[in-house]
Amino acid sequence: MEQQEKFDFITQKVKDRPINRRKLMRKTMITASMAVIFGLIACLTFLTLQPIINNWLHPKEEIEQIEIPVAEDEVLPEEMLEHEQQILEPSQEVIDTIKNEIQLELQDYKELNQQIYAITREMQKAMVTVTGVSKQMDWFNDPYESSAASTGFIFAQNNAEILIFVPTHVIRGEEKIEVTFGDGKKVAAYLKGRDYNTELSVVAVAKDSLAESTTEKIQLLPLGSSKKEGILASPVIALGSPLGKSSVVYGMITSVGGKVSMVDTNYELLTTDIYGSTKAEGILADYEGRVIGIIYQKENDKNGENIISALGITELKEVLQRMGNGIPNTYIGTKVTEVPEEIHEVKGIPLGVYVTGISMDSPAMMAGIQSGDVIIQIDQTTITSLKDYKQVITESSPGEVKEMIIMRQGVEGYKALQVEITMGELQ
Repeated sequence: MEQQEKFDFITQKVKDRPINRRKLMRKTMITASMAVIFGLIACLTFLTLQPIINNWLHPKEEIEQIEIPVAEDEVLPEEMLEHEQQILEPSQEVIDTIKNEIQLELQDYKELNQQIYAITREMQKAMVTVTGVSKQMDWFNDPYESSAASTGFIFAQNNAEILIFVPTHVIRGEEKIEVTFGDGKKVAAYLKGRDYNTELSVVAVAKDSLAESTTEKIQLLPLGSSKKEGILASPVIALGSPLGKSSVVYGMITSVGGKVSMVDTNYELLTTDIYGSTKAEGILADYEGRVIGIIYQKENDKNGENIISALGITELKEVLQRMGNGIPNTYIGTKVTEVPEEIHEVKGIPLGVYVTGISMDSPAMMAGIQSGDVIIQIDQTTITSLKDYKQVITESSPGEVKEMIIMRQGVEGYKALQVEITMGELQ
């Protein structure tokens, strides 16, 4: 009996240790916190290293900048009048030729038209259809897609992209851009640049999105000169939609030297004897197959609203190059004109660019520039011509602060004023 009692403790039940809920909760919170912290660190590490690793495994080729060369046969503006006078005063040889009876057979006309058509066909290889697609809602709140299309022209390429200019209204606010090439292939495109003044845009197509069969048929549109000798009265081809739809029309240049005043610049206006649509779009080309102008109908008056007019390509080359390289559209916000030497001598107006107007809410307005001011210097650059003025703006970036010297007329004549102007971006 004594021996049994001696070993009774062996059969006693061992009680469970009481659970410390507070300590358990603390350990659980610590574990969860460490898991969250580890997850965040892993996520940040992935986000940081992923682009580096991706670029290491799949290095991206840097996109080259395009450069549009100046045409060799361009003449200076002051030489244009001299050349026009030479054209208006034909030589004796030309007069004698006109006096002689020239007989052309029907076959001659056929061959001439076939040669012109061959030029047109060659240029059409650089034509594409650009379509802007956007999503809309109908009366029943059901989504549907609407689209607008126009002719685009391939004018340049870099190592990675095909560059196309097209009227801005086709792609303004659109959610998707498509380009249809001559072989019927459709590919996605994206906006590369937009110009507020001319209402032209440049869209790009990635070369690696094109089949080799399509790439082989692509041709660049040659850009000529709107300031070449003998352009007045020269024959031209209107290509694109000069009649309001896809069409080709022939005619000749009837006037040059007209100016279209736009923000911070002026463009040369060419007019033709071609009767087209008030909504005409496209290009003017010479008989060598080179573009000399981009159709622009907004400056036509009521007496000639159907006459095809165009902005000269010479000034537009810089615009196309800037958009093609994705460079922002820097602006000051003035309408200006050059002060001619004779006006300077007779009227005493300082040489520079004369401000004829100011855009609302523009950098020029914020800086206090007024109509009638003459801009003579920006930073260290002396401004004596519109070319100087445009070059400073083109080489500047939005947000840059410039010191500008202007001449403002007062009671005692013109007085120099110094103002600070912050360059803006024209959208």
